[in-house]
Amino acid sequence: MKKINTIKIKSLKQTKKFYLWELKKESLTEKERASYLLALKSINKIIQEKEDSRGRGKGKYLDKIGRYQKRLGW
Repeated sequence: MKKINTIKIKSLKQTKKFYLWELKKESLTEKERASYLLALKSINKIIQEKEDSRGRGKGKYLDKIGRYQKRLGW
């Protein structure tokens, strides 16, 4: 699963680079430019969430202060 997650992040980063390259074109209409910007915003959010979740281990949770704590065996 970790390898698949890495591949998805890489492909999202490549897509992000392509959209940034497309935005540099002057021939884009305002509608196309707006759709690229919206897609970039979504891609950035997904990448950030995936990279943040990568640091969290299985069975670990954040407490109120933001530190990791182990899951309690209820």
